[in-house]
This record gives sequence, structure tokens and C-alpha cells, in this order.
Amino acid sequence: MNMNLPPVAETVPECKLTIMNAGFCIIKKSHLLKGADPSDISVPSLFFLIKHPVHGNILFDTGYSTRYFEATKNFPFSLMNKITPVKITEKENAISQLLEKNITSKQIQTVILSHLHADHVGGISDFNYSTIYVSKKEWRYCQQPKLKLLFKGYLKQLFKNINLSSLKQLDFEESGCSYGPFFNTIDLFKDNSIILVPLPGHSIGQCGLLLNISNKERYFLIADSVYVKANYQKNKGGSLLSRIAHYNRKQYESNFPMLKQLEMDNPDLMIIPSHDPNLYSQFISK
Repeated sequence: MNMNLPPVAETVPECKLTIMNAGFCIIKKSHLLKGADPSDISVPSLFFLIKHPVHGNILFDTGYSTRYFEATKNFPFSLMNKITPVKITEKENAISQLLEKNITSKQIQTVILSHLHADHVGGISDFNYSTIYVSKKEWRYCQQPKLKLLFKGYLKQLFKNINLSSLKQLDFEESGCSYGPFFNTIDLFKDNSIILVPLPGHSIGQCGLLLNISNKERYFLIADSVYVKANYQKNKGGSLLSRIAHYNRKQYESNFPMLKQLEMDNPDLMIIPSHDPNLYSQFISK
């Protein structure tokens, strides 16, 4: 299986990526990787700021937010916070961190949501001026009743008020085209800078984001395609409990060999899942 990516042309606009984090959940290490020790660990919820020279400030996901506590205040939604307790302060909300960088919500032109789980859409209500992209399959799936969605990791309260006039649904089957080894991708700005890649399994409509800056600097933001890089490097998933949130566990785990080969065939590509504590230590923790 050849997973070589196409070369990045010199004409591709030079973007800048900033890796950020909004909140943590507390779980056992063995939840992330089967066979790991059962001690507790703080798991980050990464989100990403991309500065595009033409299309401005773009977010990929928004992490948790303090709205999570209101959304999980009452039973049965409180079960989510009992199973995976969350830590986040107002200062750690995505919007607060962006304001520290002198970026207001009006200056976020685009928000791309990998999927609609609570740890990825927590802050979406703060970005009412943005165009919001989400997979068509994901959006349609999440029109189900809130109780049914709860047991698949969704808190409908967090995203139910998205302004439909600002929402653009990504139809990978209808609009997608091949990019290197990937099928049905979407070149968001038609300039090869941001390629959206369908990565279903964890959720029905999850997508990843391939950011092409240069042949020596490329990133693949893969959301929850794995919890930690060791999942695909060792071809080993998480605990039985971790499987509850997956839409299709077999489809989820079928991505492991693909990601491993992708990393091997593209040594300058940095693959970044959203919850790997080692990546938090590498890019954020000082």
C-alpha cells in the first residue's frame, strides 16, 4: 500500500499553524491504549489555529469549553462527566485564548469541525460570525434526539444553536476528488493548502485536515482517528470502555495500518491526533 502524498507546489499559499488546547478529561491510561497501566492521566483536547494569507484565521475544532458543565449538570447528561471528568476554566476556553492573541471572534473567518463530539465543539457558540464546516453525514446523524446522541459522546446542547445560514455541509461523496492516496477529499480553498479528508469510524462523518505548508512542513490533523499515536504505531486500540464512543469500531481500527504506512512513506509529515498527552507536552506544555 503506497501512501505517498503529492509534492507541495511552490505556489501553495504559506499558512501558519498554532496548536492549542482547551480543557482536559481525566481517564485511565489503559483507556487510550489497551494494556497500558491503569493510572489516571489528564487527556488534552487540542484545537488548531491556521492563519491563511488569503482566507484569514481558521479554526479546526474548538475543544471543550466551560459550557460543558451546564450541559452535563442534570441527569442523564451528568453521566458523561462522571465517566470522563472534565477540567477547564474560563481562561482556557478557545475564545479566551484567542483574545490573548488579539484575535476576536469576528476575526475567525472559518471553523472546521472534525465531528460533533463534546470535546471538539465545546466552544462553537462563541464563533457566530464564522462560516462553519461539518460533514453532511455527521450533521444529519446528529439531528437525532439528544438522549440517543448522549450515549455516542454527543451533547446536542453544545451545537444545536449553530446558525444554519453560516453552516456549510461537506459532501465528500458528491464533491470530493482524489488527493494522492486519499479518495473523496475536498480542497477547501482550491489552492492545495487545506485538504479535508474523510476519516469515518470514530464517528459517522469525522474528517481530518491535511495542511500543506511546504515539502518539509506538512501536518495531518486526524481528530479522533486514534487517541494516541501509539494506537496506529502498535496497531492497538483502547480499552473496552473507549469503544463505546465509536460509531464503527472495525472501521475505526481499519485506519491504523493506513496511518502507520502514511507516516512511514512521508517522513516530513506530522500526524497529530487530538488527545495525545505526548503531543501536548511537545507543542504546548512548557
